[in-house]
Amino acid sequence: MTIAQAATEIFGIDGDKDGVEFAISRDGHRVVYLDAPSYRFVAMDLRTRKTRALTPPLSGEEVGKWVNLASSSDGRWFTVSLMGNAKTILTDFDTGQAREIPNVCVVHGVTAKLVVGNQWCRHGDGGVPNRVIVVRQDGSVRPLDDDLQNEEVGIGLAPDGVTFAAGGNLYDVETGQRLGSLLLPPSSRAVAWLDDSHVLATEGERYHVVDIVTGTQDEVDGESPPGLAFVERHRAGRLLW
Repeated sequence: MTIAQAATEIFGIDGDKDGVEFAISRDGHRVVYLDAPSYRFVAMDLRTRKTRALTPPLSGEEVGKWVNLASSSDGRWFTVSLMGNAKTILTDFDTGQAREIPNVCVVHGVTAKLVVGNQWCRHGDGGVPNRVIVVRQDGSVRPLDDDLQNEEVGIGLAPDGVTFAAGGNLYDVETGQRLGSLLLPPSSRAVAWLDDSHVLATEGERYHVVDIVTGTQDEVDGESPPGLAFVERHRAGRLLW
């Protein structure tokens, strides 16, 4: 499907062309893109073509300073993080209700109850550098038990909206407590949540499905492992359409 009004690239603050970030909901039904005529980030339901503006019109400088996009697993909640302004805009696609979350510049997971994000910003002040925090609906902030940093976050929040994987450990974002280690095959890394209790891990060209509850590790077909299409859609973040 082609979205004619989606911007594919912009001139960045250094004068060079940059690819524009986009995001796809986990179910593949909704997509976020930069609307070229209005210069807003917009979410579209690909089934109905309904759109929802997620930001006011932005300047080239605001977009060019790097934007982070995320969505909830059910595709209802979307975040646009403007790192140059040290804030995140959270929008309910169904109602259009939006609010700003200050000092959050990278979002690793979002639900109706909370946002898991990072307080480090590339430009401007952003609180404790690299600290991963949980921001609740009432605006209260809770760090996770460990002093997690942005580069340690891999697959982030599970579809259940509670379990968070980072730094080789699992956390409960509602309590902030560490639940234990994420047990993966040696020399492998987690690349995606498959469901609430299973993770896809890769070791070179070999793939494993790991049960985080039982610790079971099953090798799967390396040609078409489950969940890989989702991983490829989201790899790198700033991609051309």
